[in-house]
This record gives sequence, structure tokens and C-alpha cells, in this order.
Amino acid sequence: MEIKDYSEDLLVAVSELYLSARVSTFTWLDTSGYQLSDFSRDTEGERVLVAVAGGEVLGFIAIWEPENFVHHLYVSKTHQGKNIGTRLLEDAKSYYGVLSLKCMVENERAIEFYESNGFTKAKKGVDSLGDYYLMKFRA
Repeated sequence: MEIKDYSEDLLVAVSELYLSARVSTFTWLDTSGYQLSDFSRDTEGERVLVAVAGGEVLGFIAIWEPENFVHHLYVSKTHQGKNIGTRLLEDAKSYYGVLSLKCMVENERAIEFYESNGFTKAKKGVDSLGDYYLMKFRA
């Protein structure tokens, strides 16, 4: 597996992964309006690192660099549990050293994942999608 910077030739595969992962993850939200075009809009201006193996997109992480904020981290359902998310986070940690992110309180699996990768809950908040934890990592 290699982790590389996003390029336009990956647009279709990454957009499909983004859509399918959000629909299957956010079961407590109305995802009926989610579209393939959401990826381009939701990651505009962000640095996107993509995990690829054998020409297949396995996952990606998107970081809003002005704040070292992990805006998105998704791994395809068929490749979860294979340390791909951890590898993507490790790459981000090596670039930035300090990271933060918001994780929905309902997303217990993701909270466990981030805590196992050195993030701590800094505070609890509420936005239009519901309750979330602001989580932080410092190398």
C-alpha cells in the first residue's frame, strides 16, 4: 500500500468511497441527499492523502491545513480493520505533529479508533448534525 497526495485521476474512486462510507457510517442521520459530487465540495482547499494498493483506493484523509484539522478520514468497508486508517493518521501526524478533529458522539467506533491513535477528548460541543467531541493529538 502507498499513501500519496490526491490527484484528479482518483476523483471517481475517492468520491464513491466518500459517499458509500458516509451513508453506511452515519446511520442516525438522513443521508438521502448525499451525492458523489460532495467529495469535491467538502474537501475544497484541503490536503487529501489517499491510500492506494493495486490501483484501488482503500481510504483517504483530508486535512484543513490552516488549523491542522482532520476534516475527513474514511476507509472502504472492505478494507477496515487492516490498519489503513492508522497509516493515514500516522502520515498526517508526521507532517503536522499537532492535529484536531470533530467526532460525532454517536460514532462510538470512530471515537475508539481516534483514542487508540493518541487523540484525547478536549471538549464536547453541538452543531447542526448533533453532539460531537473536539479531539486533539499532540506528538
